[in-house]
Amino acid sequence: MTESKQHICIGPIYHGIGFWEWTGKELGEELSQYFDIEFFADSIPHCDLAIIVKYDFPQLMETRPADVPIIYCPVDRYGFVRDIDRDGKKLFQCQQIITHSESLRKYFHSYAPVEYLDHHLRFISKSLAPRPEEDPILWTGICSNLPPLIEWVNQNPLPRELWILTNLDQEASTVPPGKLGFNGSQSVHIENWTPDKHIKWAELASCAIDIKGTDFRARHKPPTKAIECIASGLSLAMISGSSNVRYLAKQGFEVASVEDQDFWFSNEYRKRTLEFGAELRKRLSRENIGKRFKMLIDRILEDESSKSKKRFDVSNPSENFASLSPQQEKPNHQQPVSHPHQKIAIVSFLYNWPSTGGGNIHTTELVQFLTRAGYEVQHFCVRYDPWQIGQIEAGAPIQSQILNFAPEDWKANTIRNRIRRTVREWGPDCVLITDSWNFKPHLADAVNEFPYFLRMQALECLCPLNNLQILPGPQGVIPCENNQFINPETCFNCLVKNRSGQLHQLERQLSGVGSTEYNELLQQSFQNAEAVLVLNPTIAAQYESFCDRVEVVTWGMDESRFPWPPPADEQCPSEISESKVSIIFAGLIHEPIKGFPVLLAVCEQLWKTRQDFELIVTSDPPQEQDEFVKYVGWKSQAELPRWYRHSDLCVVPTVVPDGLSRTSVEAMASGLAVIASNTGGLPFSVSDQKTGLLCEPGVARDWTSKLNQLLDDPEQLNLYGENGRKQYEERFRWKDVIERDYQQLFNKLRQPLGNFI
Repeated sequence: MTESKQHICIGPIYHGIGFWEWTGKELGEELSQYFDIEFFADSIPHCDLAIIVKYDFPQLMETRPADVPIIYCPVDRYGFVRDIDRDGKKLFQCQQIITHSESLRKYFHSYAPVEYLDHHLRFISKSLAPRPEEDPILWTGICSNLPPLIEWVNQNPLPRELWILTNLDQEASTVPPGKLGFNGSQSVHIENWTPDKHIKWAELASCAIDIKGTDFRARHKPPTKAIECIASGLSLAMISGSSNVRYLAKQGFEVASVEDQDFWFSNEYRKRTLEFGAELRKRLSRENIGKRFKMLIDRILEDESSKSKKRFDVSNPSENFASLSPQQEKPNHQQPVSHPHQKIAIVSFLYNWPSTGGGNIHTTELVQFLTRAGYEVQHFCVRYDPWQIGQIEAGAPIQSQILNFAPEDWKANTIRNRIRRTVREWGPDCVLITDSWNFKPHLADAVNEFPYFLRMQALECLCPLNNLQILPGPQGVIPCENNQFINPETCFNCLVKNRSGQLHQLERQLSGVGSTEYNELLQQSFQNAEAVLVLNPTIAAQYESFCDRVEVVTWGMDESRFPWPPPADEQCPSEISESKVSIIFAGLIHEPIKGFPVLLAVCEQLWKTRQDFELIVTSDPPQEQDEFVKYVGWKSQAELPRWYRHSDLCVVPTVVPDGLSRTSVEAMASGLAVIASNTGGLPFSVSDQKTGLLCEPGVARDWTSKLNQLLDDPEQLNLYGENGRKQYEERFRWKDVIERDYQQLFNKLRQPLGNFI
């Protein structure tokens, strides 16, 4: 008796579109030997598992039959990080996301498990053989990707004829090079692309070139074109440092730089290309990629089957459906797995307790919750009394191994050596480097014999001035586009002009910021990191040009601080009026970046037409006070949740990008609606029109209109608060952050990065 195959649906069908023919139709045909394959167009049919390829993802998810597991292959669909986050609600419903660009992984992993998978080889030469040196240089791709190549070639003419295959307007067979923008200094031959011509020209050319653009989509293109050029035996040259170059380097192949033509056209590079090309032709065959995809499908189907058996096992009455409580009906996250064999060292440079900033709180809780998850954790920090760092009061919530330094020993190399010896004696499996600014590269150098992660709280090392890429301007602060990796001299000149705080100045001097040695150490420490951990996808996009691996790993929050439902017998603070809408601002009123002056101006404007609200500010009162403001003084971490719970709305008017707003997440954890600036990490934590509203930073008119809207709609405030609590439970509880992110990072320490069969 023949066993029936499981029913797998793949779509949406887009006849004639390259990626559908490639990733959908051909891969589906390969999988048909293992599964019953059905291709769909407008809606997902009832099946055992559905695969969505690139197009119409949010619309198709609306048609998803209940309990059908989803694999999503976005390919190169997204043009901006915000587009990915806009689909976040649907991405959460996927069982698996498959990316065809390794650098895209970090933008999806907070939504669903992510795997990297290469495309199978399709447009390659029939044979792999040496080519005559004088044969032309080949470029293939869609016409919209040509401008970066044209700009580069116009400035850097090539020594051989350039052949271009692209999609020409009105299906013309060829066009003059000048029509596309070539200036005549380069011999160029252009023809309309067809599959057969692509394969034929791959056999006639001797070399290939690819110049990527700088927009999001170009920076995260799959390495398919590069891989197929090499698999055809074409000596490929690209811009150094691109994601495709870094990916191939991990696989053992160093791509020639377009700037180094001696190496590009050398016999040595041609030989390496042929050797690696032969290996790619074996590894990335349609058959092998199909097997890899089958393994992923089998794993998901097995997981779904296990869940079903566990919930409906009639042989065990204690576990059948009738005995499940409402909370149990939805499968819970797995409980943290104990890893007593894994020792995690956490190294800090600017740590104090009580906390002097959000980074100190994060480090403290990271130690606490990794320990609770079963890891053996040791926190190492430095103490230097003249700088008032390493000041830890008795009764601190975590134990720290403090390295005391006297003034005569306060030198970068002495600090590094002391940390190196101390961490080595403990012998961790890996190291997390947290609270530090520009000294991070020195800490990385101190622990480089172990796998290490760089935990970024904001934009450390990108901006040596203040970690935020902001500058003083005539009307306040203004954004800065420079960064220390690309413009070290410009950034150093900025430091001379803009001094910032005293501790910043001292720390930069100790680190050696601006020196050649520091710049080399900076680049090396980020390249050698196991991963750079950032707080939101926008920041990730900044670091990814300088790091092999960037991961979005949010801060966690201690759910014991935010009981749910709220305590029924809890007393409302006397300063909060029951008859008015209470708006709470928890932040520093004198810190320009927090935006309190903007909020004050907005409330002054609203007060002229309505007096049904009050502004609760957790700060000491200034000399002049408005009648609608109640300054209630600083509140500790233990006290603050009570104030959130008895307020109606939280405001976060930040005027410059930050990493992740703890205030917004704490407010959502307390069931409070949030109105916040649409900048930095706030769009990553606050979902516009779901958990609150986002406003243009610093634009009083937009803030006034939207705050007025919320004051008129108490039911909407309640709904936003309920949604915010749900979002907190889904994304920001420490136990989930540990399981979803850190556990995966630590497990991968023992796994190879390659995905070849």
